[in-house]
Amino acid sequence: MPMNANLHKQKVMKEVQLRHLVSSMNNTKWIALLDAIYDELPFCPPFQIKTVLEQGPYPETFEEEEVTYLGDWLSLQPGLYNVEWVRVKPRMIKPIGRYVEPEVLDIEAEWVALLQRLRIPYIVKHHDYWIYGYATAAEFDQLV
Repeated sequence: MPMNANLHKQKVMKEVQLRHLVSSMNNTKWIALLDAIYDELPFCPPFQIKTVLEQGPYPETFEEEEVTYLGDWLSLQPGLYNVEWVRVKPRMIKPIGRYVEPEVLDIEAEWVALLQRLRIPYIVKHHDYWIYGYATAAEFDQLV
């Protein structure tokens, strides 16, 4: 790991300790999840990410309803140790045409089966799935 990456990781671990966060994922679980998403699901579900050192999530807004884009899960790979949480919508809207209602692609059943098979801890809130890399004690107690 390059020196600046080591420094970044040290900052992340210091913040985790400072905020009394509990680790609920490790690299092995993250990699297994990423591989399964690309290998087993019909599309990569959209997500919102909050990293340990950032004040807010990205993207800043994550529509309460459906979204129309895919998730770029490979973008997480270099800094998995930095993921505080990922909010996932296992569905998306596929526009069909100007005068035709869009199609809702829903893979919630496949998503839950994948999480359970890989033993990925998560919380469900309003049909969105929250996967915590680090959680507060209260969040940790709610993980399935």
